[in-house]
Amino acid sequence: MSDELLSSWIGRLAKANYCSVEELCGYLGLGQGRELDCAGDLRVANSAKLCRAVQRPTDEIAAMTLPDTMHHDLQYVSRHDFQYCPGCVDKTPDLVLRHWRLAWSMTCETCGQAFVAKYPAEKVSDRLLALGARGAQALKTAVATNDLRRLRRIDLSLHVMTVLGVGHLGSLNSRNQRERLMGLAAVNVGTARPLLGSAIILRGNDRVVRELRRAFPQRRRVVERIKGLSRNLDRRLPELCATRHQTEQETQAMRHPSASESALQAARQAISELGPDANRQALVTRADAIWRCSSRVKS
Repeated sequence: MSDELLSSWIGRLAKANYCSVEELCGYLGLGQGRELDCAGDLRVANSAKLCRAVQRPTDEIAAMTLPDTMHHDLQYVSRHDFQYCPGCVDKTPDLVLRHWRLAWSMTCETCGQAFVAKYPAEKVSDRLLALGARGAQALKTAVATNDLRRLRRIDLSLHVMTVLGVGHLGSLNSRNQRERLMGLAAVNVGTARPLLGSAIILRGNDRVVRELRRAFPQRRRVVERIKGLSRNLDRRLPELCATRHQTEQETQAMRHPSASESALQAARQAISELGPDANRQALVTRADAIWRCSSRVKS
């Protein structure tokens, strides 16, 4: 099948010939039953023997492997199956296509169905799905154009997620759907309005600011800039700062969003309405208006 991963094809070939994958890999010269996923794996195998055995040219075999990511710190290629297409798997069991392993892939390029995570979330908001889709597109574009500056920014966003305790560096390829979407949403925020997004998250949280300083000593100027922007948000939203603790206690019992979550939602809506390139002052003003309006509706 077009775009099939080499290890998937070898697995199905072994099944068709009534032998184990290990036995077939040894016969094909792959060495001790080792499966091939990335292009680098193919270079250390007996590719000539493999091509002769399966009667396929070298470039066709190479096209069935995943790209190497050694030149990028960002791991956007997965060595494990974290998602699959239910339609394609129903037609061809044990099938794995190459693009299923790419962090930005969310729909099957063969049949158009949405992928299913290994551990799907029970309920995912449309907002998180939209942010995840934008982050996936931003990641795909950065990799396709080899935009090193944007790739470093994406990598930094994932490091910030790790410090904040809301994700980790492997979130983009997580088998957990919600965790992966959170990672992709962080990519979107990190590439669209990184300073504003970080400032909203850090409002009034001095502990996390200290952790960021400790984790990124070479970026202290950026951290201080974010902290200053966070304080500016506190001055512009004084009511929110005064009632933050009380609101968090009330919402825990009433299952409503906390004040900080409401402010974050307001900021996201402002960015969505005005665009990621809008003036920072205009974004803050619009987020303030949205938050005040939502507060009146809830009360």
